[in-house]
Amino acid sequence: MKRILVSFCSVLALGGAANAAPAPAVNNGYDWAMRINDEERAQSAILAYEVDGTDDQPLNFTCEEGGDRVFAGISGGALNLTAIELESDDQRVRLTGTTEADDMPTFTAQEMPATSPLFRAFAANGWLRMTADGTTTDMAATPGGKKAIARFAAFCAG
Repeated sequence: MKRILVSFCSVLALGGAANAAPAPAVNNGYDWAMRINDEERAQSAILAYEVDGTDDQPLNFTCEEGGDRVFAGISGGALNLTAIELESDDQRVRLTGTTEADDMPTFTAQEMPATSPLFRAFAANGWLRMTADGTTTDMAATPGGKKAIARFAAFCAG
């Protein structure tokens, strides 16, 4: 009976791994970076996938300290963008939102808990795959970027 149980558990574990998305490679020049903003009433933070020293930032997340609410944002995207899809490992989520066009189109997604399965997978794996307006972008962290992701997740979750 033990042999059957072990075999069954092995099949379940492999089945979960088979559904997991493969980890992407690190893109040259891009990495995840975290910045904390001190405001009068609360501290907030931003986690951005970016090329350091440029405005090249395909995706960012913002949150207030301990609020367990994360908002995804894209600057300079499509004017009609109403949703993005994010995945990390075997976790996937579709976030709807709105795009405002002042000087530059800015998409802001609905909130997502910092403790959500997707955000936990992202913090553990150090990579995210985003599909927005039909384009898929892989965003993998360097070792320093992985630390920034973990700090941001802890900051937001409280």
